[in-house]
Amino acid sequence: MAALAFGRFRLIDPGGESVGDVIIAPEHILLQRGPSARIRDVSYLALWSAARIDTIARELQALASVGATTVGMQTPELHAILHAIAPTAAPLFVGAGRCRRRFARATIKAELERSAAHPLPRASAR
Repeated sequence: MAALAFGRFRLIDPGGESVGDVIIAPEHILLQRGPSARIRDVSYLALWSAARIDTIARELQALASVGATTVGMQTPELHAILHAIAPTAAPLFVGAGRCRRRFARATIKAELERSAAHPLPRASAR
C-alpha cells in the first residue's frame, strides 16, 4: 500500500479548553500540546502489530465518512490511544487525510503544524 490514511484530533479538557492536537496514522502518533509547543512523537504508546495497523486504518476510514465527531467506543483502538495521551480530555475527530507511506512522518508533522496554526473556534458556554 503506497498511501496511509491519517486522522487529526483535538483534545478538549473538561473546561472546554484545547489541551493538544494529535495526528494518528498507522505506526505514527504525533502530539502538539499548543500552537507554539514542540511536536512530540508518541508512537510508542501503541504496539504496532499488523492487526492493529489494519484496525486503525479501518477506524480512521469510518471516522472520515462521519466527519467531525467525538471519538468514543465506536473506534476502540483510536479511543485507547487518545485516552492514553490525555485520560480526562474529550477527543474530537476534526479531519482526515492521506499521505505517501514513504514521507508519512514529515507529511503528518507538517499537517499538525498547519492545524495548530489555525485553531478551531472555542465552543461557547451556554
